[in-house]
Amino acid sequence: MNKNLFLLPIACSIIFLSGCWDLNENERMYYIQGLAIDYADGEYEVYMQLIDFGNVAKSEQLNQDTIQSVVSSEKGKTEDEAFFKLYHAIDERIFWGHLSFIVFSEEALKNNRINSLLNLLTRYRETRYQTWVYCTDEPLSEFLKVTPLLKRSITLSKLADPLNSYEQESFIEPMNLRQLLIQINEPSYEVKIPYVKLKDDWDTQKGLNKSVKSVGVGIISREDYKGSILEDHAHGLKWLTNKTARGPITAKLDDSQYITAVAENMKVKVKPIVESDNVRFDIDLTLTAGLNSFSSNLTVTEIKKAITKAVQKEIKDTFKKGLELNVDIYRLSEVLYRDNVKVWKKLQKDGKIELTEDSIRNINVAVEKVATGRKSFEPVVE
Repeated sequence: MNKNLFLLPIACSIIFLSGCWDLNENERMYYIQGLAIDYADGEYEVYMQLIDFGNVAKSEQLNQDTIQSVVSSEKGKTEDEAFFKLYHAIDERIFWGHLSFIVFSEEALKNNRINSLLNLLTRYRETRYQTWVYCTDEPLSEFLKVTPLLKRSITLSKLADPLNSYEQESFIEPMNLRQLLIQINEPSYEVKIPYVKLKDDWDTQKGLNKSVKSVGVGIISREDYKGSILEDHAHGLKWLTNKTARGPITAKLDDSQYITAVAENMKVKVKPIVESDNVRFDIDLTLTAGLNSFSSNLTVTEIKKAITKAVQKEIKDTFKKGLELNVDIYRLSEVLYRDNVKVWKKLQKDGKIELTEDSIRNINVAVEKVATGRKSFEPVVE
């Protein structure tokens, strides 16, 4: 009897315990993976990509007829208005925790719109700072409808998972929201966002497939979109970051002969040289080169010389293209800021120091090793 009286209060308290009544069931939510944001005729247009996780975890080949995503768009005078209009035609609650990438149009980045967009995207509690960002001048809806080649899972697309392909060929370094926010608040208050275009010449038995191609960078500041540096003009960027894993370089040996080497193990250091009221910069770059196709009468010395000359040219070409846009493409102002803040304060204007073609004093490239795979240079090495 005493035992039953002891259990009675416990039994009564269980009745009033709350359960997980306010949690959202997984099957009652839609998951957003990609966004694209445009601005035209005084209105924002927001494109939303919802994905189906039904096949993401499967290891076998996806069903060729599987629809992995759906895309819709709405317009509004503000970004918020466009987002809420999208909710009007959605059956379930949207979960934002899987947002992987955002593609901005050039117009969306102009006239200080980027600050408003960043405030919206980062203040919502479910969005992550690891979200990748891109810009383009092509139709935004097409980027959200592209699926990986050979029908791989849509979560493995180049937009959603850029690091995998970057490790094999490091052309343009991926940028996420966290990096964007940091860089736009540091001298020179400019950020290089990966610029993407669509490639539609992957031929299959059923027709052409589209894929996403990295072509360069778009540069934004706190106030405006400053322009883009694309294709061959952008190759110098990979030499000024220690995050480059592998970078190809094509060098000219003579009037008719070229070689292509793969540069690895790159380490770059930029040092400001203060000369009275002027500052110039020395760039010191070390790397190793892999060479698979070459003529048997080449020497290591000739190859190193050709690679050095080609790398120096790419660095200079990209720097000059940046000057044409009034852009500190290598963030040299930030280098001076971190090395000698007193001189930076004296020379800077709006976070930037004045740069000319002569601002880079020396580009020292040291090719420490030339690897040749199975074939040896030994018969002709001096």
